[in-house]
Amino acid sequence: MKRFLMVLGVCFCISLFVTSVHAEPRPKVMALDFQLNDMTDIPNAPEELERIALLSSAFHQKLAEKDIELIAPNEAIKAAMASQSATYLYSNVENAAQLAEGSGADYLLIGVALKPTYLFVYPRLLLVDIKTRKVLMSKSSQLESSWTDRNTTIRTAANLAQVVKDRLLKLDGTK
Repeated sequence: MKRFLMVLGVCFCISLFVTSVHAEPRPKVMALDFQLNDMTDIPNAPEELERIALLSSAFHQKLAEKDIELIAPNEAIKAAMASQSATYLYSNVENAAQLAEGSGADYLLIGVALKPTYLFVYPRLLLVDIKTRKVLMSKSSQLESSWTDRNTTIRTAANLAQVVKDRLLKLDGTK
């Protein structure tokens, strides 16, 4: 019996090793924070900036929970985000992909939270292939809640993370 358990344990360890050796590498994604594009009469209210920060942090957390390997934004991307408008990278995908080259990421997620009125925020996402500089997915959502409603913001982040995960799985299946 002892020998049987030992053989069983060795077989289990070998199967784990073989599985890890043959596992496909996970795609690496550089997910940027959502940039607020506030078009209201009182732009960038502190409460709205706080909600968009929560949206960004929850989105990154949900991506990580879905086993998506996240790559931190490189200095070139950070500089562009700091010096350009909220929609610059979203509107200039080829340039954004070029800035992300050499970071180790396969894909770039660019997020903009469009706030055209006081009632709604529309988180918009682009999934960009860094090598081809092409948009592989465009997705938007409607975030309709009070600034203080953290649950709706977190749920929106979770839904967007699931959309990204589904698209990455579909892309992986086409390779």
